[in-house]
Amino acid sequence: MNVPKWVIILIIMVIVAILLLSQMLFILEEFIKSPASQSITTTSVFSRGAVKILIVVLVDNNQYMEGLETAWGLSIYVEVNETKILFDTGPEPGILERNAKRLGIDLSKVDFVVISHVHGDHTGGLGYIASVKPGVKVFIPPEPGLQSYVEKLGLTTIVINRTTEIAENVYIVQPLYGPPIEEALAIKTSRGLIILVGCSHPGVVNIAKQAVKDIGIKPYMIIGGFHMWGASRQEIEEVSKELIEIGVEKIYPIHCSGNEIRHYLEVHYPDKYGDGGVGLSLRQ
Repeated sequence: MNVPKWVIILIIMVIVAILLLSQMLFILEEFIKSPASQSITTTSVFSRGAVKILIVVLVDNNQYMEGLETAWGLSIYVEVNETKILFDTGPEPGILERNAKRLGIDLSKVDFVVISHVHGDHTGGLGYIASVKPGVKVFIPPEPGLQSYVEKLGLTTIVINRTTEIAENVYIVQPLYGPPIEEALAIKTSRGLIILVGCSHPGVVNIAKQAVKDIGIKPYMIIGGFHMWGASRQEIEEVSKELIEIGVEKIYPIHCSGNEIRHYLEVHYPDKYGDGGVGLSLRQ
């Protein structure tokens, strides 16, 4: 029996389409199974551009994703293109290790660590980093006690005194006095600076303004501890207003920020407020 040529072509096209669809479904199934993919929320927080960014909250006292441990402290994992950074380490090694593994993040691959300030709820997890990445560079503010502690763990300290570019599009913002003295991490994007803060002892607005002054572009997003637990309504209103006035478009108050500012921003600036906690993941 002679089969028309067009029928043979149609059959071949249908078979190819079925094979392609099967492959796509397989890839999608594997992605959904991946531990890391379960945590990553693709949002419009970042604009499309040359800089690829991943931000994951590994330790926080606020729950965002089920199945992760909470603790009073902060640690945020960051990827900027191929550079892998750990910003602060939480209060102790165990929770940092367990949460990172549950999120599919291998901290032995970090290129360096940035410590915002000396307090134990930000430095306590350094012991785990020392065990998986001995000798890794740790950028710290000028705090002799902190330097001694980090070096006793066998890690390499680099003391920061002024705003410094430590990788392409990645800066440590000049340490400011709180007390204690505290530095922040800033990432340059096409929409402005993403600023990571530890506890904002010098004031979150002051840190943001210092970053803008030194790096020369507006702030786009701020995430971290705002040190406003128990702050008055007036203080909350003023800080929120000032952040927005200097150009911040997304605000993620976690750790020591307090529920009051979280609630205030959610009610009065819902387009700018970002809910966050342990397990929050943002990517570009």
